Amino acid sequence: MALQRKHILMIAGAGVCLLLLSLAPRAPKKAVDAEASARVSEDPNSGSTPKAEDAHDAALSKDPAVNSILHELNDAMSAGQPPMAAITKLRDLADEHPDNVEAQFHMGMLSWQSGQYDKSMERLRKVIALDPKGYPDAWAYLGQAYGTLDSLDKAIAAIETYKTLVTDTALLHGADRFLTDLRTKKNK
Repeated sequence: MALQRKHILMIAGAGVCLLLLSLAPRAPKKAVDAEASARVSEDPNSGSTPKAEDAHDAALSKDPAVNSILHELNDAMSAGQPPMAAITKLRDLADEHPDNVEAQFHMGMLSWQSGQYDKSMERLRKVIALDPKGYPDAWAYLGQAYGTLDSLDKAIAAIETYKTLVTDTALLHGADRFLTDLRTKKNK
């Protein structure tokens, strides 16, 4: 079976496309990463909970005691050392000062990262009780946890509250997609 003229043209066109794509300029990886993270961390008006880009150059927490512990945690992890000593210090601080919203928030996030969702939810509820508008991510993670536990009404309410606290369109679109999934799940 011989190739027809149209087949040869399609193959040649595909080859030209591949050649052009291989010659197209690319942004360095660091520039792309910085662009993506700038949306949350560098724009103080984005509405998301603030995050520092580099633990050594910026404060990780507004609270000096929490900030010191978070730097210690980052240093330990960067050096490949076990993080538990710093995490224990943060837990002790949060337990000794239950009204320290920064300590509660970071303990909630560490609990979330380690899969201790019940503890994370407890901490995040404390954060919301202490500062309902200052930590939008607490609402987002709490909504995700409720959604996972099939507490769909609570999940929807938490994500709706989150949407009122953020201004970044990418975050709002993500919240809308999650709400759509929750409502679909609820209506089944």
